[in-house]
Amino acid sequence: MSKKNKEIISNYEIDFDLFNVEETIKIISFMRLIEETKKRKVSSKLLIEKYNEYRNILNNKSLEKQYDKMLEKKCGISIYRIMHNIMDT
Repeated sequence: MSKKNKEIISNYEIDFDLFNVEETIKIISFMRLIEETKKRKVSSKLLIEKYNEYRNILNNKSLEKQYDKMLEKKCGISIYRIMHNIMDT
């Protein structure tokens, strides 16, 4: 694993034992996409697609809330708020 990939993974407090490599990649990719919304406009369609994929992988409300709080603490962005705003429009 490259140094850059290790840094990306260590930035997120994910229970890696719960997910396989493909699922972990999708979870991290979604979180990075959410972080991108802070810097630039991201397609609503893409966010919804990746959010549904993310939720299907987690399949656990408690875990969703835990990861939302972790991401909000890390970068000041809430997955819930971003997705709530998109789905309300």
